[in-house]
Amino acid sequence: MPENDIVMEACGISRTYPGDKPVHALKETTISFRRGQFTAIIGKSGSGKSTLLRILATLDPSDSGELYIEGEKVSALKDADLARFRRRRIGFIHQDYNLFPEYTAYENIVFPIHLDGRSEDPEKIDALMENLGISHCRDKFPHEMSGGEQQRVSIARALAIEPAVILADEPTGNLDSENSLHVTKILKLCQEEYRQCIILVTHDESLAAYADRIITIRDGCVSGQEGQV
Repeated sequence: MPENDIVMEACGISRTYPGDKPVHALKETTISFRRGQFTAIIGKSGSGKSTLLRILATLDPSDSGELYIEGEKVSALKDADLARFRRRRIGFIHQDYNLFPEYTAYENIVFPIHLDGRSEDPEKIDALMENLGISHCRDKFPHEMSGGEQQRVSIARALAIEPAVILADEPTGNLDSENSLHVTKILKLCQEEYRQCIILVTHDESLAAYADRIITIRDGCVSGQEGQV
């Protein structure tokens, strides 16, 4: 892939949690992610993969190093600018769906667009819901949907803002094996249909196998990579 296909790049990022025994959660990690690439990050509990994800999502700062998204130096942004940048360029899929219970599926999907002061394109949203198989949920509230349907609504919400990158934090953690596989295949579809850069954190190696690249985190460091770099 050409160099300009790099969407996100972390350069020498480290993170230590202070205390009587400081925890070096991430140690001088350098890694990049490309457009149209599906990357799975795996590792045992406490390996540093969740810390890495939160830094990539700009939810937590690193102690050192730099993060670039579409060539922009994220650490140089002030808080208000960073919040706006995150809202527009990063889609996040949560394990617990994180839907608003008082909003319908459609209202949940367009919420971040409205939060940014913009209006959605209804035809695009309808097409997105059709692609993800949730058109029948359009006017349903979260309590009226299955876990798998709620997670697909969460995926649609992440895609609706047309982000540079989608970060998925154990998105199948609350689903049974059948729905877990279905959601993972939908993420693969998003990569192929929308040429989306997807970064999936999971403990399930069978789901990680659907990714183009698998990165293993151990003791705060990248200990191995498989697949397309």
